[in-house]
Amino acid sequence: MPRMRWVVPAAICACVVVSFIPAYSFVLRKNAESLVRNVSTVSRLLGEKTTVGIVQAIYKGELTRMPNCTPAFCEYEVVESNRVLAALHWSPYSELRSEIWLRDGILSAVILHFTSNANPHHTIVSHVYVQEGKGLEFDLDPWEKSSPADANGIVGVSPESLQAHEQAVLGFDTKCLTSRRGCTSIAELLPTIWEQTKDGWIRCRVVNHEGFVESPWR
Repeated sequence: MPRMRWVVPAAICACVVVSFIPAYSFVLRKNAESLVRNVSTVSRLLGEKTTVGIVQAIYKGELTRMPNCTPAFCEYEVVESNRVLAALHWSPYSELRSEIWLRDGILSAVILHFTSNANPHHTIVSHVYVQEGKGLEFDLDPWEKSSPADANGIVGVSPESLQAHEQAVLGFDTKCLTSRRGCTSIAELLPTIWEQTKDGWIRCRVVNHEGFVESPWR
């Protein structure tokens, strides 16, 4: 009889967890997808005089002001993480972090960092930087056909290049936040830019010249 006292609550808890995880995962992915889409919206304001309130409206007031802000420079961020799933040992920890930079009241950069702890060797990060500037600029690293499987990735674009290559640059796979095994390489975090070869190397999918896609070689 005493054993039954524990069996019923344990069964109830298991049912709650089983029903909670799909619902939580759905909301988490939707929030992460919104964070990615916001990059496209905010990038249209780069190089312009703006206010924190305007940017906060895009992020529905979720931006957090970082320490050490000055009138000359201030950084804000918002993070979507799977810490709840990681605490339940459902998925390895991962997070999608967005940064907003304001210099002298001018929006100067919007950045995304997609980080995963699923790789057994070290934390894997895929970065996308969109910085103010005129004209076309699209740079990336690694750009080779055979980079290590645990390489980190960086993509830097101007606002104009982002508009031209939005699907590739912002092609993050948000399922990495909820997958049981997580994502172990930048080829899984940002599969529109990198892919993994059969022999385990990371290969850049975008035609480039030593990391430059549009500038200065075109």
